[in-house]
Amino acid sequence: MEEEFKITPEEQEVNKKKITELLMSTNRPGMDRLLDWITNKTDFFRAPASTKYHLNCEGGLALHSLHVYQRLSEKVAQGLITIKPETVIITSLLHDLCKVNFYVKEVKNVKEGTKINQFGKEVANWVEKEVWGIKDNFPVGHGEKSCCYIQNFIRITAEEYAMIRLHMGPDKNVYPDPFSETAKIYPSVVAIYTSDIESAYILEEKQ
Repeated sequence: MEEEFKITPEEQEVNKKKITELLMSTNRPGMDRLLDWITNKTDFFRAPASTKYHLNCEGGLALHSLHVYQRLSEKVAQGLITIKPETVIITSLLHDLCKVNFYVKEVKNVKEGTKINQFGKEVANWVEKEVWGIKDNFPVGHGEKSCCYIQNFIRITAEEYAMIRLHMGPDKNVYPDPFSETAKIYPSVVAIYTSDIESAYILEEKQ
């Protein structure tokens, strides 16, 4: 059986310190109150990034946020796009704030390989296992929820709002697609979208 990826408590503390320092470095009015809420009223630094895909482990959400920050910063450093430093920090580290107080641990029957039953036949081997589930108490949408939480504490620019709101990419079920239309005004929405999927599908562990 493949060993599950884990983030140690020590690594979680390091990630927490990095994120806190980066966010405070923006000097955005209200950031101290936002960080106090994140730290004391949410599970941001302990939550997983997903239920069963990328970084589905304690501390996964914070690490994923740092990965997106790294990828987006690299695009700026390479001259691919121009984004203000504070905008890079705020959008990348807070784009998935919608996931706080969102994941819950629950016990489910999970298939783990096969076994031989009493009749000598190979059958599925089901075991009880603690897994991550979802409890969404504010189902208003993904990027929308992140923007809502953030704006309770700090003001964000139109570009920052667009980047966070549309970081999931194009919506094939809507015409005209807000992502494509907004990308004409703010190419940065493309930069954070690609940074997000590069982190989730290439850089991070998939369990």
